[in-house]
Amino acid sequence: MNRVKDILRKNAKLIRKNIDVHRCSNAIVKNILNWDLYKQCKNVMLFYPIGSEYSLLQLLEDKSKTFLFPHVEGETMYPVIYDKTKDFITGSFGIKEPQGEKLEDYSLIDMIFVPALAADIKGFRLGYGKGFYDRFLEHISSACVKVIPVSSQLVFDSVTTEPHDKSCDYLITENNIIKTNGILNDSVCQNPEHRK
Repeated sequence: MNRVKDILRKNAKLIRKNIDVHRCSNAIVKNILNWDLYKQCKNVMLFYPIGSEYSLLQLLEDKSKTFLFPHVEGETMYPVIYDKTKDFITGSFGIKEPQGEKLEDYSLIDMIFVPALAADIKGFRLGYGKGFYDRFLEHISSACVKVIPVSSQLVFDSVTTEPHDKSCDYLITENNIIKTNGILNDSVCQNPEHRK
């Protein structure tokens, strides 16, 4: 199974090399900002891009949200509240992390953007093989909207999955927003407690 995923990762990386990631990122961010579901959310978890990953950092200009980023300690990933007065620092695997406080109550996260090399229409992602997000998503509320930003060129009918793989609710590409076959709780972000 891992060998099959390794081949898929290699192919996905080759495809992504030919994508204008900057232009694709800008189009994805534009689609996010125009998305009613995103507009309703208060607490949004992003990721800091590395290499040729799509960048959603333009969203930090949205003053209506509280943003969070992942922080890794050992084999565990935690959400940290972004503090715009503090610079990012280099953390595990050379990934930038915010200098802020850890969010203790994961149920407050309304939406999480999950990085991926590729994804399928069922909401499963081809990650980087470390499993951090799959383990983290086990602790996220079912009401939290899980979104994969990905180029339309890297949306496949199916990616190889394993029992521990977690599906996401939406794919957001440079062209459109795709609701996956996963179960979605449409009441997300309607809880007034999330708007505090």
